[in-house]
Amino acid sequence: MTVRPDGRLLVGSADEYADLPSGKVTGWALADGREVTALAFSPDGTRLAVGDTTGHVTLWDGDLRHATGVLTGTADTAPSSRAEAVGALAFSSDGRTLAVGGAAGTLRLWDTASQQLLGGDLPTPGDQIRSLAFGRDDSTVYATGPNVVLQRHPIAPDAAVRALCERAGGGLSRAQWRRYVPDAPYRQVCPSAH
Repeated sequence: MTVRPDGRLLVGSADEYADLPSGKVTGWALADGREVTALAFSPDGTRLAVGDTTGHVTLWDGDLRHATGVLTGTADTAPSSRAEAVGALAFSSDGRTLAVGGAAGTLRLWDTASQQLLGGDLPTPGDQIRSLAFGRDDSTVYATGPNVVLQRHPIAPDAAVRALCERAGGGLSRAQWRRYVPDAPYRQVCPSAH
């Protein structure tokens, strides 16, 4: 369940939502008849993301009058016979990016305006993602699951480069560059490169 940031609308996973404070309950198929598994309002309350058991994410206007699009979310990560359900959703502070976490550990970022995937899957240990949050300045996405207490994913370009360089041990040496990138002149890609 989630509450719109202005506190005037509560949405539940059983395709029901309530006007607050009146408490008037209304029903509507928020996921086109599929079971709802995750919900998140954008910080300004103008959009609602609805994840389902098939891995799709339906985007709605903040008043739940119109669906504005459907993202594949995590739907294309598993064979069609075993779709990866959406486990968690989170909007960035400006509402322009939606993080989608799956029941099998898939973690993706989506541009909400273009409804396009931003890059590839973020690396995870494959554990179910139960909750997501963006850091204070939207440069990091945090994920949790039943077996991994906290995953930290730097997503700002500078932070991502630093993380990649750390994983790669500081970049490529000249010999490694000749072996893996022989058609391009050598350059240091990490500040601590050999």
